[in-house]
Amino acid sequence: MHDSIDMQNKQKYLTAEISASAIRANIKALRSCAGKDVKFCSVVKCDCYGHGLKILLPIIADASDFLATATPAEALQIRDLGYDGPLLVLFATNGPFGISNSDNNPAALLTELLQRNVTLTVTGASDIDLIAETTRSTAIDARVHAMIDTGMARSGMLPPEAPGIFSRIRNEPHMRLSGAYTHFATADENDKTFAHHQISVFNETLEHCNANSHLFRHAANSAATIDLPQAHYDMLRPGISLFGYQPSDAMQNRPALQPALKLRGHLMQVKTVSAGSKCGYGLTFECKRETKLGLVPIGYGDGYLRSNGNRAVMRIDETEVPVIGRVSMNQTILDITDHPTARLGSVVEIISADPAAANSVENLARLNDTIPHEITTRLGSRIQRVLVD
Repeated sequence: MHDSIDMQNKQKYLTAEISASAIRANIKALRSCAGKDVKFCSVVKCDCYGHGLKILLPIIADASDFLATATPAEALQIRDLGYDGPLLVLFATNGPFGISNSDNNPAALLTELLQRNVTLTVTGASDIDLIAETTRSTAIDARVHAMIDTGMARSGMLPPEAPGIFSRIRNEPHMRLSGAYTHFATADENDKTFAHHQISVFNETLEHCNANSHLFRHAANSAATIDLPQAHYDMLRPGISLFGYQPSDAMQNRPALQPALKLRGHLMQVKTVSAGSKCGYGLTFECKRETKLGLVPIGYGDGYLRSNGNRAVMRIDETEVPVIGRVSMNQTILDITDHPTARLGSVVEIISADPAAANSVENLARLNDTIPHEITTRLGSRIQRVLVD
């Protein structure tokens, strides 16, 4: 015997409530980590870490001095949404997902970025080649920041290359080297030895480039904003902490951050099965008693990890209900036997904004041996984001 809802539009059954007051409080708490003269750059890449750029941009922009994002497409989206303040693209300009391999005409796209006053990242000679060619033909000035690889071995120029690259940028008539930055590999770990090494490399590199006194310097991701005051330089550049999540469990300091996201759905089907029944793909869960099951319209296709099966919980009326069986692409089974009032249409809290809850972003990350960033950025487009106070 079972009841079910005709799910013509499942999206309305999956709603992420994003708290504007939590975002504001988090930015205030992060700003308080540094001196009043240190600027604040909010990293809003990947749709604000899955929280929804369109709804959050006015809130974040109002509380920030600068914004940063990963790709040119994201930068243009931000401009299209009405933000006209300082904006940095973090990807190398000539990188694999940058200008040179865009679906549009590379020169036209780069020209649009320059016309819309987007600051570009330079990591090497190929970036300079592309920018210089465009600026010479258009006579539009390009503002650039130099990204220095101080030991993470990801993006950025190697320190010995920096003096020559800095010099070449300065010799280009329409290129303006206005900033320099790096990124930390281990700032979120308890042992900060390598992070301190990176700070030293960054400082020495800027000295060799005769750049310490007149460039806008930034290095502090969320973890360094919180734990490494010597890395604050001229601007903080936090990401995940904007949305209320500690960068890791190894942080030495833990400011009072407020998780901004709460994800809820509804029970789309309720039924009772007999003892011995098995659930889900692979029949990995066997009911030891007559069991009341509730079906929630979310799965790994929506970003709710498959590995949550038989391990995670959700909540109905603040009561934990276990996820049983494997998580499917768009459906997850709950054991609601011990929740006598749960019924068809009951609200299910899939992800809690309470950091202590077993179904919080941080605890789901711990359960899956990952980081909060992955939990939130995986949340799919079928989930509607709604701004609440």
